[in-house]
Amino acid sequence: MNGYAPSPSQSRSPSLYRATHDPNGSATLSTTVVHALADCLGVDVTDSRLSLYDAVDPDALNQLFRPRHDGTPRAGGTLTVVVAGHHVTIRDTGEILIEPPARR
Repeated sequence: MNGYAPSPSQSRSPSLYRATHDPNGSATLSTTVVHALADCLGVDVTDSRLSLYDAVDPDALNQLFRPRHDGTPRAGGTLTVVVAGHHVTIRDTGEILIEPPARR
């Protein structure tokens, strides 16, 4: 079990897909992103088109929004990468927005 659970805030709108990462859950941020992409694309999470490695180092992504070494939160951060033609925006709040290629 990977610890990913769909969020009630997910939107299945064809123009923008929303998901939320729980930083206190068992899934890493990169795992949540891959599962959100799989849901958005309607494919199995093991589908080879879902590799984050071409866009971002998953280990670095997992560390990006973690609290600083002194425990203070990181605020105001946003990262956008392109995976399988989809623009994936990840915010420090845990919000994940996936925009399909047809929208751009």
